[in-house]
Amino acid sequence: MPLVFGLVLAAGCAPAARGPGGLPTLGRTSAGIIGSYIPATLAQVADGADFQQNIGTLEKEVFESCVRGYGFGPKAQDFAFQSMNFMPFQAMSGYNASQNASVGLVDVHSINQTGMLAPIFIPGERPDSTGISPAEQRAIRVDQWRCWSASLRPARKLEQQGYAVHRQWYSTEVRLLNSKQVRAATKTFGSCVSHEGAPRTASQSLGQFINWLQRRINRGAFGARSGNGETSVQQRIDAHWSDVFIRCGGPLVSLLQRLLPGTQQAFIQEHYGQIAALGKTAARTMAELERKTGTAL
Repeated sequence: MPLVFGLVLAAGCAPAARGPGGLPTLGRTSAGIIGSYIPATLAQVADGADFQQNIGTLEKEVFESCVRGYGFGPKAQDFAFQSMNFMPFQAMSGYNASQNASVGLVDVHSINQTGMLAPIFIPGERPDSTGISPAEQRAIRVDQWRCWSASLRPARKLEQQGYAVHRQWYSTEVRLLNSKQVRAATKTFGSCVSHEGAPRTASQSLGQFINWLQRRINRGAFGARSGNGETSVQQRIDAHWSDVFIRCGGPLVSLLQRLLPGTQQAFIQEHYGQIAALGKTAARTMAELERKTGTAL
């Protein structure tokens, strides 16, 4: 089984408990930050997704409470939330998934079952403004951005610190991808997908292949609203190239999934103080969001 590394968030100046090899032991919040910013296993990716979803849910509750505070009724509150442009957050989710996939953090069995390697983006519905006057809509649009900014404020420091750690982890991943062993497996992958008809721009790495596929299946997704027919075409393209990815990329994915946990172990030991500080910020962030939403225990 893959090892999962994390941190116990200790109060005051007490040292964190250590597990085998001198690594910090796993805690609930720390599992989330490891998975969000420096994942090395599929289990950690899932922990990170859960952690980010928890934060997003609390931020949404803060947003809704703020809109209510301006005196808007339930219908106007729904309009405010719907009219926010959430496509960037979908795109960010897709970006994170492709970043993880580019270093082999993909569930080959799941891809084989679903035939979906790249996310398909479908524009959302226009917000329902029935019964809301133009003047009230203008007032909502002004206040909704104030509320959205307020809802994001508690997690701002966490995002800044997390991005700094992630940037360093990304540099470590790049060094791993450029190692002799991984380069040899990547060359085999490239020859295989090229033989299947992928262009040269999709054959140099897992990341290039996934980025090429995402652009291909989502080429028209941000224009006019996609109909069922267009989505079906996108799904067939995704299924075909997902199958190619599995057949050509399986050995490379397996290699990376074997190498990443050890690489992460060394990274955590080298950056222990920075990651411990990030864990404490995460705990404070969750506590503040829970206090603002009334969900604290």
